[in-house]
Amino acid sequence: MKRNVAGLVVVFVGAAIVQLAISNTYLRYVKPGMRWMLLAAGIILILLAVADVLADTRAKQPADDGHNHHGLPRAAWLMLIPVFALLVVDPPALGADAAQRQSPVAAKPVAPKGNSWLAGQQTGPVPLAVRDYAVWAVWEKESMKGRDFQLTGFVTPGKNGDWYVSRIGLTCCVADGTAFMVEARGQAAPPKNQWVTVTGEWAEPTKRSDGDVAALTVTEVKNVTAPANPYE
Repeated sequence: MKRNVAGLVVVFVGAAIVQLAISNTYLRYVKPGMRWMLLAAGIILILLAVADVLADTRAKQPADDGHNHHGLPRAAWLMLIPVFALLVVDPPALGADAAQRQSPVAAKPVAPKGNSWLAGQQTGPVPLAVRDYAVWAVWEKESMKGRDFQLTGFVTPGKNGDWYVSRIGLTCCVADGTAFMVEARGQAAPPKNQWVTVTGEWAEPTKRSDGDVAALTVTEVKNVTAPANPYE
């Protein structure tokens, strides 16, 4: 590949990365703290590509007889199609399809929270991250019994009419995304991938051969819009 063609491709790649970071679309791929790293990476790619093309152009000028100017090969433009697609297409975040490929069983936490972790909480439903409820509803039963909670996530259909309130948790990026799922009881399932805020009371976890699944007896389901950062 000619250096000017390679440089052009790198410029567009850098521009795509910058555009993702500026538009908040990057939140569909990585955690919020990585925004500045993406911006820096995109800008550095653009500057290095431009500098390389300029240096290559200056080096060729003395040997240029004025009769060898050619446009970019048509095939080279095809290499830009994936980059343009990234700039134009609005890809969705991981959702129910990704969650359905994972088990809803809650992994045991490294360290217990202790039975007093909800002490001092206000009366009424306690807003809680789905990933926290999915774990502590199974492993800290005594802390959860008799309490009402409020969870926000997307709908993941299960078997036999069951459904889950789900969120994807990231350690770094979507490549390591882990689904956290809470079985919703007492209400009909909304459409797949619909974002909802559910309110209900802790329920005894569902027993499975591979472990227990957190559950909530739902009293209210409210459709909501997806948050800017869909991951936990």
